[in-house]
Amino acid sequence: MNKILIVLITIIFSLGAQAEYRAYQYLVKTTDPYAVATKSNAQYIVSTLNPQMFKSYHGGSFVTLDLLRTWICPGYTGSRKTVCEHPYDKDAKI
Repeated sequence: MNKILIVLITIIFSLGAQAEYRAYQYLVKTTDPYAVATKSNAQYIVSTLNPQMFKSYHGGSFVTLDLLRTWICPGYTGSRKTVCEHPYDKDAKI
């Protein structure tokens, strides 16, 4: 009886749960000697990967990162959904 009650309470509280994730904005510079030369080897990138994961996934020692800002996004990132905008960027458009 107690197990059933615990399961029911867990289900009731789970229905109101909301997903969220953290977004990061980086200035990414490449130091790869074999990279294609462009006017600027720096790019602004928004990702859900934290700095350590981003660096290990996208080049390791050939990439330098500058973390510019971070924010929390509501929702779910599955099915290749785009990362939400920074809240200050939304205010600037108004």
